[in-house]
This record gives sequence, C-alpha cells and structure tokens, in this order.
Amino acid sequence: MRLKGQIIWITGSAKRVGRVCALACAREGADIVVHCRASRSEGEEVVREIEALGRRAMLVQGDHSESADVHRMVEEIGSQFGGLTTLVNSAAGFPRARFEDITEEDFFSIVRTNLWGPFLCAQAAVPLLRKARPGRLVNVTDWAVARPYRFYAHYMAAKGGLDTVTRALARELAPEVLVNAIAPGPVLEPPDLKAEDREKVLAKIPVRRWGTPEDVAKALVFLLESDFLCGETITVDGGRTVG
Repeated sequence: MRLKGQIIWITGSAKRVGRVCALACAREGADIVVHCRASRSEGEEVVREIEALGRRAMLVQGDHSESADVHRMVEEIGSQFGGLTTLVNSAAGFPRARFEDITEEDFFSIVRTNLWGPFLCAQAAVPLLRKARPGRLVNVTDWAVARPYRFYAHYMAAKGGLDTVTRALARELAPEVLVNAIAPGPVLEPPDLKAEDREKVLAKIPVRRWGTPEDVAKALVFLLESDFLCGETITVDGGRTVG
C-alpha cells in the first residue's frame, strides 16, 4: 500500500489513461477523486471500481478550464474528503491540424484544455496541497515536447508551455508541494492507424512495442511515493526519444 493516506485528484480520469492511473493508485492504498467533463456514466463506473477495492472515491464533474467549475470542484473535494494531497493533471485534447489551417479559435481552445486548465487546477488546489507537506502535483506532458510532431503545432505549443510551467512551479512551490511531470510517448494506438504506419512507429521505438496506460500508471505511482523528486520529468516512451 505505497500510497496509503494520499487523496489524489486525477483530471480526465473517467476514461483512457486517467482511468487506469486512478485504479492503479487506488490499488496502492490511495483515495481517489475521479473527474469528468461529460462522461458521467463512465466516471461513476470508475468510482464503483475503486470502492470495490476498499478505497474511498468521489466523482467531480466540470470543465477543468473554467474557473467557476474548478473552484466548485475543489470545494466539493474539501467538503467530502477533508483535504487533498495530490493533483494529477491528466485531462487533455489532441487535435490534428495543418499549421496553415489552425484558426484563432482552434489555438486558444487547445491551449485552454492543455495549458490553462492544468494551471487553473493547480492554482485552486495548492492551498489544500500545501497542508499535506508535502503535497504533490504531477502534470502529464508529452515526450514530443523534445521532438515535436508534425501537424500538431497548437498542441505542441500548449504541452511545451505545460512543461515549462512544471519546472517553474517546482521551484516556486517546494518544499510544501513537490511538482513533477510524466511525458508519455506512444502508449495508445490511434484507432484508425494503418498497419504500415504502425510498423513505422514500432521501428522507431527501441523496445519494439507500443506502450500502455499501465506503463504510465506505474510511473505515476513511482513519482507519488517519493519525497525527494522535484522538477523531474519521467519520459514513458520505450526509448522513443533516443530511438
């Protein structure tokens, strides 16, 4: 029970990687705040799965990039759980677009989702996190911050900003809050990926396999059990960065 005593809020945890991380942390003894924006039924199912593991769980619903929603959710967490030790900013969007086609609306929409939202959640949660001494904040960035994808310029701008914010907050919030990041690589295959494109991706991954959400969850548990890691980014990419 490596995370016993932690109360962890994971944004975007009704589905996909966030869901797997929530369940992994619960198995390690943490109580979990599940978050969704629209996927309420999926979020309620995650809560039931966590409770079946013998841990406390609650669901908060709202837009993590809207100030009123975020402050309401933090108030609900404080009221029901009495505190918060950890925030994991996992909610994200990943739209593809040619640079020439990205509109002002497109750009600021993805920046709100992938940069402003995590920043806002951190601001709202920090008063509770400081009381944990140390509280923990983990931002989910992207391995491609170092080697940007084509056709994702607005996404890369937002994730690059989040990478910088992570390091800035690590200096500003320590020692009361330890701030780190996880940078996933290819951990979920796109549903429309062609076989030949899949092989091209695999050829560039030294471990010769796609990653899984479980790989990200293992890195998260490792980060959250440490009292000394601060300002660190764990890249979970099977060696893709050096491949």
